Amino acid sequence: MAKAPTPRCIIVRHGQTEWSKSGQYTGLTDLPLTEYGVGQMKRTGESIFRNKFIDPNQITYIFTSPRIRAKKTVELILENLTEEQRTNIRVVVDEDLREWEYGDYEGLLTEQIVQLRKSRNLDQNRPWNIWRDGCENGETTEQIGLRLSRVIGRIQNLHRKHQEEGIASDIMVFAHGHALRYFAGLWLRMGEEKQCDGQEPQPPTYQDDTVPFISLKSYRHLVDNPSFLLDAGGIGVLSYAHHNIDEPALALAGAFVCPPEEESQHGSTAK
Repeated sequence: MAKAPTPRCIIVRHGQTEWSKSGQYTGLTDLPLTEYGVGQMKRTGESIFRNKFIDPNQITYIFTSPRIRAKKTVELILENLTEEQRTNIRVVVDEDLREWEYGDYEGLLTEQIVQLRKSRNLDQNRPWNIWRDGCENGETTEQIGLRLSRVIGRIQNLHRKHQEEGIASDIMVFAHGHALRYFAGLWLRMGEEKQCDGQEPQPPTYQDDTVPFISLKSYRHLVDNPSFLLDAGGIGVLSYAHHNIDEPALALAGAFVCPPEEESQHGSTAK
């Protein structure tokens, strides 16, 4: 019997909002999708399932940010599935997937942030780098790194369980521009490692008894730009090399996989 395909983590940035269009930093501000953004995600959902880039029957979980723009994107993507297919996918709203908390920089453009920091006599020796320096009265890179490391721990634990059970498992993650690029960097073990107490946040960041909380002994945080791009509505694919959950990898082919005619080193498929 052929093994189940290698598990994947499919990251989806929410569709266009007025601020993603203008380039304004949008953290906790709860903006809706634009009319274009709604159509954008409807077309995306139709395309990925019609062209079999993603098999809806292999989606086990969807994790989403609590922001309206992310949850609406989930809804629009799933519109293209049957009621039975939607019922078989558990949707978990996870506060840990919220966008970077920008603090004083909320709603500003990058050039405005640079000028604001200059007026406060910051960055005299080197330019501002959010991935290293974080945001005034917002989150540090260590804080966002810790919470995204928790999400990755939960997802990789589910993937390990599904792989042991022989279950095909695509887990989709719907969130935001900075958060998802940061997430991808951590998936690839970029940045620096720090020890942590492993204690669960109070209150918990999600409510789903089928998703075990993973107590982390350490977490990673970035110290520089991971140099990834992900436009509004964009999709990326993370997976594992050699069918091994301990070897997280970037799937350079994205969601598109040409059906192989023989077994691949990255996972087996039936002939």
